[in-house]
Amino acid sequence: MSSELSMTEKMLPASSFTSTSIRPSYYIREPNFGKYDNIEDITVVWLDSHSNVSLDCFDMKIRLRYLINHLLTFHSISTCLEYMNSDIEYEKVFFIVSGSDSEIILPEIHLSPKIHFNYIFCNDKEKYENLSQTYSKIRGIFNDKDSLLKNVTQKSLRDLSNESARFMWFQMLIEILIKMEHTDEAKSDLIEICRKQYKNDLVQSKRIDEFEKTYTADKAASWYTRDSFVYRLLNKALRTENIDIIYKFRSFIADLHQQLSVLQSTEPISTDEFLYRGQKLPIEELQYLQKNINGYLSMNTFVSFSRSSQAALLFAGKGEDRPQLESVLFQTEVNDGLAIFANIENVSYYKDEGEFLFTIGSVFRIADIEHIGNIIWVITLVIDTNANEDVEKLSKYLKKYYTGECSLLKIAEILFQIGEYDRAEHYCKLCNEQLHVDHQDRCRLNLLFGDIFRAGKGDFQAAEQFYVSALKLAQDSSLRASVLAGLGRLEDETGKYEAALTHLTESFDLNLKEHPNTTNEIVAKVYADIALVYRHKLDFTKSLEYYNQSLEINLQLLPDLHPSLANLYNNIAYLNTVLGKYDEAMKSYETSLKIQLKSLPKTHPDIATVYNNMAILHECNHDSQLAMEMFCKSLELFSAVLPSDHPTIATLYHNIGTSFHEIKNYPKAITHLEKALDLRKKILPLTHLHIAESYESLAYSYYGVYDYQKTLDFCNMALEIDPTRAALHECIGETRSKQHDYDGALVAFRKAIDLCNPLMMKDNRLLARIHFSMAQVLLTQEKLDEALECYKTVSLVPLSYADQDTLAVANMHLADIYTYKKQFRLAIESYKKCLDYNSECVPQVEMYNNLAANYFEVGQEEADEEYYRKALEIRKKILNVFPLDDQDLGITYSIIGTIYYKLNEYDLCLEHKEKARDHLLKNVSMNNDILTNICESIASFYELRGEMEKAIENGELLLKLQMDKFDSENPKNLDILANLCNNLGSLYHQVQNIEKAIECVEQAVTFERIAKISNPELYDNNFEILQSQVITCGNLAALYEEAEATEKQIIMLNRCLEIYSKLVLHSQQKTDLALASMAEIFKMLGGCYSKLDDHHMAFKSYQQALYFFIQLGSNNETMSNEYKENLENAKMKMNNKS
Repeated sequence: MSSELSMTEKMLPASSFTSTSIRPSYYIREPNFGKYDNIEDITVVWLDSHSNVSLDCFDMKIRLRYLINHLLTFHSISTCLEYMNSDIEYEKVFFIVSGSDSEIILPEIHLSPKIHFNYIFCNDKEKYENLSQTYSKIRGIFNDKDSLLKNVTQKSLRDLSNESARFMWFQMLIEILIKMEHTDEAKSDLIEICRKQYKNDLVQSKRIDEFEKTYTADKAASWYTRDSFVYRLLNKALRTENIDIIYKFRSFIADLHQQLSVLQSTEPISTDEFLYRGQKLPIEELQYLQKNINGYLSMNTFVSFSRSSQAALLFAGKGEDRPQLESVLFQTEVNDGLAIFANIENVSYYKDEGEFLFTIGSVFRIADIEHIGNIIWVITLVIDTNANEDVEKLSKYLKKYYTGECSLLKIAEILFQIGEYDRAEHYCKLCNEQLHVDHQDRCRLNLLFGDIFRAGKGDFQAAEQFYVSALKLAQDSSLRASVLAGLGRLEDETGKYEAALTHLTESFDLNLKEHPNTTNEIVAKVYADIALVYRHKLDFTKSLEYYNQSLEINLQLLPDLHPSLANLYNNIAYLNTVLGKYDEAMKSYETSLKIQLKSLPKTHPDIATVYNNMAILHECNHDSQLAMEMFCKSLELFSAVLPSDHPTIATLYHNIGTSFHEIKNYPKAITHLEKALDLRKKILPLTHLHIAESYESLAYSYYGVYDYQKTLDFCNMALEIDPTRAALHECIGETRSKQHDYDGALVAFRKAIDLCNPLMMKDNRLLARIHFSMAQVLLTQEKLDEALECYKTVSLVPLSYADQDTLAVANMHLADIYTYKKQFRLAIESYKKCLDYNSECVPQVEMYNNLAANYFEVGQEEADEEYYRKALEIRKKILNVFPLDDQDLGITYSIIGTIYYKLNEYDLCLEHKEKARDHLLKNVSMNNDILTNICESIASFYELRGEMEKAIENGELLLKLQMDKFDSENPKNLDILANLCNNLGSLYHQVQNIEKAIECVEQAVTFERIAKISNPELYDNNFEILQSQVITCGNLAALYEEAEATEKQIIMLNRCLEIYSKLVLHSQQKTDLALASMAEIFKMLGGCYSKLDDHHMAFKSYQQALYFFIQLGSNNETMSNEYKENLENAKMKMNNKS
């Protein structure tokens, strides 16, 4: 039936996609924070397996000496992969790879958090451009070193308009490090890591010894300005934001910052004074600054300026490093109240440079950029504060909590908040080592440990141990409430929903005792936690109620860019998606993402969560391509911060797999769903609903690849966990149907119907879908009345109990059944009802097509022109109302042509058939079969009308279409081609183009010969095939006669004789026809030989002709005399010649 849907199209519950919630994992990883083989800078890795890159790399190292200190080259993909997958830890890797190698290695390393940027260096840029769409870390594709070198740069300036969120968190970490109490251990940590870095450098080793013996806080500026290990390592750690190395420098950073503060307060600076800084800046950074006049930036490190513009110009140069680097002079007017900086001339290692030093992260506004003398760029900066007022409000709010009390625990909390889970755990361990066994912060420390293992690692066993320890240590109700909330979140994520609600309620009650006013942030958080539990319990209405309560409170208390608001908008958006409110959901997602991109680092897991949930929304809107992009983006972000076997990674694999299922790429769906299942089985209880969800989705995808046994296996495994899933029984029913176990299918369908809640199922199409599937099975069993009842059950549901979409679909299927039973009038009524509902759930064009087809059938049954006219009217409406592509236009015009044919309006028939042909020719590969039928009809029309040139034109097109879909493995196709060539030859003969006629029929003979070679037994024994071959050879022989090609004519006539001999041998009942034909062919052969004066062969041919005529036993005296006369004449000529 035209509107029949496949099971895989119909059957994919909305629950198949999973919103990202951190799920349990037994993953434990111990990062080695003591191992830093290359802490001085970024690492550049260069791979080209097809040539020696040493010279190129050497040249690059020289030209990028201001940047690259650690460059590695590889000529083997396997060796490179082995090194990249080793446990050597990099902060940032810039990976340069040849074009051909990129296609092999990028899929293996792209998601690695070590890789910061990828660069492709090749000869053919266009060939590899598509890789940029697949791999987001590709920074560029280059075919010359200059372009490559310009792009392999690390920013020394931070653009605050785009990176204000990360700047804010980084500055808070620096502020805590500066304010922390520092012991001698801090200096020892610094010396230890410096010794390791410079163990083979005698000069720097001596300076480290000197530092260890002589350093005091008042010498910080002196050591920083000295050309030594301190400046090199600290600046590069700050530039790459390597918090672990920065932590080793914590006491030095605090000393230098404090020294600048003291100097600033004791040695005031004139406010009308200008300071200068000379620098060579990568061209792309300069261009970016030019586009952002009045934008804001900060320097990543401590930054020095000078009173002397001439001294600064020495560092800027005179443009000698173009085109890679431009000479730049920064100038700024002193403003003594907005930044910490000081004149360090008296404390610097070099006393005569007039140097001023700004502390880390000083903010400047770009006032002006001017090019002087085509040599130097002068950039005027204004000392300012944070550019973004909303971010500044958030920063002040967060600092009240994070920087009020400065400790290792606060550093760990910030790292946890920005998704740096491994580092957060590391600093918790350091804190654990330093805290006294009964220190008051031990409860908070264990609570944070629990949060890290729950949310960051998915190790729920470890998380529970820490929460229990924290609960034992909680000495006040506020801390106890926080720990109980943590336990509640843990139980929610392991599916223990009632226990979760119990602990969250306890937390809520304790908070109320501590803070009777319910308008507080803690109460809002508990509301959000309770909402999440109800969401997982599928009570979406109650969940949304709690989320809205939480949002209402937080909007009163929090800054506009607080991440908690983003999380609430995200969760509310997800619920609106589930409830079908897609527009509201999208608005909330956009609000959430807008807040996150301004308040969180761009790789934060919360951003990845929103991308995942937006992908689910795009799937609901049937935009699978955009959904796939969002899922992959989410997976990329999560993979950068989470362990590879984290439950969230499993969720993403599941969602990507379900997305592949949506676009019917079932093999890829299965691959991703099985990855998800493997991870979930490692990290979840085997009875968890998410494992049932994986089984269910795998069942659908295996159905898509026709592996029905695996479909049933996965359905049954899912039902063992959750026997109440009606859709699974439906899937079993569909599968049993495919296995021809129709009774088993009906049993499963009836179970599915029993599990459907009548109060709920009238709101969706599941019940209608099951009845439809039952009807299909009943039709197969020829139980037509029962099949009809299934659809009537749905179609008769009143609008007060079911939405119009459900009724429209039911009437569509009911009409299909009537069409199947050839009850066309009843089908017409059902299609009209279906269309009256004006539902978006049914394909409008298809419904009108089916309605028109039924009118046409009634017209044929009753020879009633009125019904043909109604069919014609609907087809014209389809053309005028609906936007159709060329294929649909072509099909519609063709059907209209057929209707005009039935109405005996042949000119209109021909006109519409030609329109159909012209539209379908725009995509021949999709429309070949339809086109061949149309062109055949058009050619026949023109032949009947005597318009041979047009008949030939369409005949040639018809032959080309058949040639395009030629299948050498199917001899029947060769017969079709031979027949077309014969017909085309006939058309050319009628216009006296003998040469083209011969060419066509010769091609027909060739096709028949090839067909015989492919299946000689068939072609030597089938009467119809042999007869067709005789006709072709006879036609060609006749054409050769007209062309006076006598020798070729003889060859064809002999071929005819060869075929007829087989006809006589294999078809005794048709012997007389064969004998008569052979007699006639020998007579024609005699005439051919006579023309060639070969009277001996002429005599033999006439002799054979007479023999077969006599064998025929004919009483036709005239023909007998003719055969005898030919023989005598040939004999006479033969004797005369001899």
